[in-house]
Amino acid sequence: MNDDVMTQLKRHLASAEQIDVSRYQFVNMDRVRDAAGDRWPEWRERVFIASRSIIDKRVAEDDLIIQCASGYLVIFKALSGPQAQKLTNKISHEMEQFFLGESFINQLKVEAKSEQLSVEEFAATMASAEIDEPRQSKTVQTEPNQNKAFSLFYQPVWDKKREAVASYFVRAVNADVDSPYQARNTDLMLTDLKPDARLAVDMAVLGDAAEALEDLVRTGTRCALIVPAGYTSLSNPRTRSQYVMALADLPSELRQLVWVQIKDAPADPPSTVLDETLRILRSQSAKLYVHVRTDWPYWSRFENLGVDAIGADLPERLTENDRLDIERLLASAKRGGSAVYFNRVESWETFRAATRTGAQLFAGRAVGQLPHPAAPFRLTRARLLNSAR
Repeated sequence: MNDDVMTQLKRHLASAEQIDVSRYQFVNMDRVRDAAGDRWPEWRERVFIASRSIIDKRVAEDDLIIQCASGYLVIFKALSGPQAQKLTNKISHEMEQFFLGESFINQLKVEAKSEQLSVEEFAATMASAEIDEPRQSKTVQTEPNQNKAFSLFYQPVWDKKREAVASYFVRAVNADVDSPYQARNTDLMLTDLKPDARLAVDMAVLGDAAEALEDLVRTGTRCALIVPAGYTSLSNPRTRSQYVMALADLPSELRQLVWVQIKDAPADPPSTVLDETLRILRSQSAKLYVHVRTDWPYWSRFENLGVDAIGADLPERLTENDRLDIERLLASAKRGGSAVYFNRVESWETFRAATRTGAQLFAGRAVGQLPHPAAPFRLTRARLLNSAR
């Protein structure tokens, strides 16, 4: 404690007729610090300055405010007991609203029912930060003497209508890539794998993602994870049944939060096989996503098949042909009652272009990438644009 603070405290104690412990209230900032994560040392000074301003507006001029390591000690001169506690609670609530965002109800539907979700507005800044922590990799044997080593990252999915993030794309990248932002083509290449080999990777990704989700749910919060799985293995009855059984074996509180994203569909999938695949998957996955290319000519194959969202990687530079392809995608999705998403939205310019297309969901560097899934948080368009690179 510095000399100035000690002098103030001594003066206060000397003038007090009696020491009433209830006049000493502590404004704890642990939730704000936790939301800031590893960047807390960088933001700490600015957070304390803003917090002091909030406290100053609520307390009396002759109340004493002392900054501590994890918050502020407020010594009220006139208030004590329940009144002091009530005002302190109000200050803490306003402070958390300022940093973490206001609670919102019935906007983000992670399950079929609406519920109040915890909000971490502060995490929006974390989401757009580079990932510099070591990645844990996993190796899966796909063929005799052949292995695939990968790491998982979690990409927040921004919902334009709700201006919030409640779900994350699970992204498998080559294990030796520390920063997936360094290059566009860092995802694990799986299109050449046969059904059993692709299933091995998909099961490993599902297992790791479910484990990460379980850790989050254990803390009392929840989000949805959109887990990739290959069309090669899902369209094969034998390998598909193994994947569906793995989904069914998940605890019920996790199964509703794990949504399947079908990837690498062929240019012209047989309608009967596609219909059967989606129907069976729908029995164990609360939502189904389909990922293809913007220039894919068979969007109509997914109309009226109950696909919740269909999308693609956004082209790096939108040509006139790209725009026409996107218009066809949007029209087909509208006929089929599906939302449209775009991934690989990497910059401020591409984010602006993507939001003008009429799509609802966006993911990519402009929105962020996390080493672990996080609680849903509100993220306004203005803040997203400010943080986009």
